[in-house]
Amino acid sequence: MTLTNLLRRPVVALVLALGFALPAPAAEDPVALRDEAFQAAQWALTTSASQALAQMGARFAAGDSALSGIVRQRQDLVEAWRNKDKQLLDALGRGDGDAPALSARLRAELADIAAKISGIDADLAAKFPEYAELSNPKPLSIPDVQKLLRPGEALLLFLVTVEESYVWAISPDKAGWTRVGTGAEALGEAVRKLRSTLDPSGSTRATESAFGEAVAEGGTPFDRATAHELYVNYLAPVADVLDGANSLLIVADGAFTSLPLSVLVTDTPEGDDADPEALRATPWLIKKYALTTLPAVSSLKALRLFQKKAEASEPFRGFGSPHLLGRAGASEAGSGDVEVASRGVRAASTYFRGRYADVDVVRQLEPLPATENELRRMAEALGADPAKALALGDNATETAVKTAALSDARILAFATHGLLTGELTGLSEPALVFTPPKEATDIDDGLLTASEAAQLKLGADWVVLSACNTAAGDGTPGAEGLSGLARAFLYAGARAILVSHWPVRDDAAAALTTGAFARLTTE
Repeated sequence: MTLTNLLRRPVVALVLALGFALPAPAAEDPVALRDEAFQAAQWALTTSASQALAQMGARFAAGDSALSGIVRQRQDLVEAWRNKDKQLLDALGRGDGDAPALSARLRAELADIAAKISGIDADLAAKFPEYAELSNPKPLSIPDVQKLLRPGEALLLFLVTVEESYVWAISPDKAGWTRVGTGAEALGEAVRKLRSTLDPSGSTRATESAFGEAVAEGGTPFDRATAHELYVNYLAPVADVLDGANSLLIVADGAFTSLPLSVLVTDTPEGDDADPEALRATPWLIKKYALTTLPAVSSLKALRLFQKKAEASEPFRGFGSPHLLGRAGASEAGSGDVEVASRGVRAASTYFRGRYADVDVVRQLEPLPATENELRRMAEALGADPAKALALGDNATETAVKTAALSDARILAFATHGLLTGELTGLSEPALVFTPPKEATDIDDGLLTASEAAQLKLGADWVVLSACNTAAGDGTPGAEGLSGLARAFLYAGARAILVSHWPVRDDAAAALTTGAFARLTTE
């Protein structure tokens, strides 16, 4: 979340609290008040992921390839300026003898990049004046959203403040909003409670980490009462707006960014939380609605008005099942325990030597043999030739990803380990794991980081990140939603992404993704 958003949020929260508290006679036009509050909330919720999606929409909306190339060039320059600016701040903070010379060089490079951006802006203003609106979209009004919604769709917007929360619900012909007397701290505690029983590597689940380390066993079941309470507080008050909908578009905030709303319970749960039959009979929200997460309300406009369907020539490309040995020197075939290893890492030694990943340590990650069959089944479901569409084992390298013609794929999938920011010593951004080379180089050290993923050129309708913690930068409740790897792939040109909120078991991930593709091709 940006500093500007942090400053906006308390001001917006005060305005909403005062507006919602107005008695009916004082609110001369409650519909207008609701709409103004809806737009104010959007100002407070602008995220890096929503900006990336807006930029992606603008890039594809440019139409012809020449103008699209100019738009992408500007976005790359902006990203380069941000990186140089961060380097300058680091240099100024060092205070060693080399700092003055380094600072002077970085300032000169920043000025050069800024001049190039100004030149591109002038060119865009002349050739494509609508670009400014697309790349930096304004909040949408409720009528604007209703025009963009399709039959059977509804949109939910959440805003979580320190003291309370707000929810807006919009369907093509109805709208409503509610105030919830639960703030960020209480919501975060409830979400942490639910996540602890969903995370297969948490203290309440028996599993293995990617390094084969034992995780404490436990038997705490999922707390359906808490999941139902969240539904009662946040969604039930606007349920009448959702009548007739079968698909919800979610713009989440606060701890909801780290918890899929699909696990909420729409009615009082019956039976024991540990009883499989009771769990199957539970009225989960996902049984009532298909759920899609949007980075921002304005993303709906970018997706609906300014994007063409992918014109890629290949139905599918997949990368996965990297050649990893595991700490115990596990074979490529793996054992039964390895088969259900988590596609993430909970602890590790130092991963970096200088600016490159330590390829010997990366190689110690546990193999994920189920990912090969997972990708083969995806290719089969989509009618792709596995020999051409898949890069597996020794061929599943960072170099292969960076040099492949990824813009030719309509659906792109990565099935491997996902590493979380700050979870590993030296890893300052999330990354996907690939077969490490013998020696690390600029192009390949076995880890495709978020900043590297953002430089890919994609045109995919759908990117599947079948790995751990790909939905957020650090995986904690309240962290910016769809950050890290998700933001990077949106920036690179993905129109939609399938991501995870926590570590996932190898077998479970394979069942989920292959099941989704089988369903996709039969409906």
